[in-house]
Amino acid sequence: MDNSQADGIKPVQLTDANFQTEVIESDLPVLVDMWAPWCGPCIEMKPTLRLVTEELTGQAKVPELSIDENPFIKEKYGIDRYPTLLIFRNGEEVDRLSGEKTEGELIEARSPFLSSSIEAEDDTSPRDKHD
Repeated sequence: MDNSQADGIKPVQLTDANFQTEVIESDLPVLVDMWAPWCGPCIEMKPTLRLVTEELTGQAKVPELSIDENPFIKEKYGIDRYPTLLIFRNGEEVDRLSGEKTEGELIEARSPFLSSSIEAEDDTSPRDKHD
């Protein structure tokens, strides 16, 4: 077991084999990072994606999939720009972000996960009722 957590939370590594279980069958929303080791913008976005992953702990999953090692998923979802972030809810792709994104754009992309997850967790709280 890997106990090194110095860089924060390590993302789940997706493969063609575990994509169905980790993404399609997930009870939580999923923001999939489609990346390539030779892609400069992909590497540059990693620290910000790690922060987003930490913020979404327990509310959404932020796994990553190396497109070089997983051609089936790359082809199935028509990934031709890197990085690409696919957003899944209830097993369906609901949105995607392609190309290099700023920290602000990544933070904005995670907002729907935070708001809908919080509302779903506690719908009896008086603070949730803003009439």
